[in-house]
Amino acid sequence: MDLTLSPDQLDLRAGLVEFLDAQWTPERLRAGASSPTPDHDSWRRLSELGLFGVTVPESAGGMGLGCAEAAILCEELGRYLVPGPLVPSLLAADRVPGVLTGDCLVALLDRRDPTAVAEHLPNATHLVVIEDSGLLLHPVEGLKSVVAQQPLDPLTPVAVLAGPLGSGERIGSAQDAARWREVGAVLTAALQTGVARGALELATQYATERVQFGRVIGSFQAIKHLLAEALVRVDLARAAVHVAALTLDDPGAGDSAETVAAAKVLADDAAAANGRTCVQVHGGMGFTWEVLAHLYLKRAWVQQSAFGSADEHALGLAERLPDAMLQAEAE
Repeated sequence: MDLTLSPDQLDLRAGLVEFLDAQWTPERLRAGASSPTPDHDSWRRLSELGLFGVTVPESAGGMGLGCAEAAILCEELGRYLVPGPLVPSLLAADRVPGVLTGDCLVALLDRRDPTAVAEHLPNATHLVVIEDSGLLLHPVEGLKSVVAQQPLDPLTPVAVLAGPLGSGERIGSAQDAARWREVGAVLTAALQTGVARGALELATQYATERVQFGRVIGSFQAIKHLLAEALVRVDLARAAVHVAALTLDDPGAGDSAETVAAAKVLADDAAAANGRTCVQVHGGMGFTWEVLAHLYLKRAWVQQSAFGSADEHALGLAERLPDAMLQAEAE
């Protein structure tokens, strides 16, 4: 399996990075954290780049690419802490009218989650419910919910559904629901890899600027070790995400149940650990609202619960180990 990015994939990533570099500045993120209202103009501009249609067939107005390309883009979105229902939009673009053009925002609720909490529901137009039997679409208007006044991540508003959902419109089968759970987990892992990378970059920048005892703090062995370990976590998570995405694009390349679970476990760990490292390297500054370090850590914590926690995926991997070991012994 070749994990080297092709020239087309590099160009795709470069186009998004150029847009994000100009749009999602630290000042804008701080302003968004203070007033988390939806920025519809920016959302539509992301749609104009073709972001939400990356895996939609060309005949339906998309790019016709695979999960691998979507994961590459999600890493950059996570790195810049772009807010919004990114993974739900990528999943629903070919099933919910208006998502492809950025006119509709979709929130997700998985019936397997222990609580009926939906991220970005206060700003969404539709809610897709993932059930074992299929996918159900509900207009948000008319749904009863309680909005959290102080969400953990100030850029990720959440709400708890407070009433019955009704029947909804069926937009996918049980097989589609299973596919959404796997693709959603990989794309969330890609976002987490981007969060881990962004936290590392922020910490490294500070370590090369902050002077203590006449030297930049990045020259101290303790800081070097923290940053080196963070870099290893990013590289491991990225490799696992790419393997999982390629396996979903080509089921013959491997066992998607294993690769997807491994990607979510490694990426969740990398994002949370690197977020803590970023706060630690910043010292007292890391706990202030002026520094973005806290936003990386909070985004990592929020995304740890999406499409299965690391513990749930690790348990799934453990349950599959005996079969894999028996097969290896037989071979």
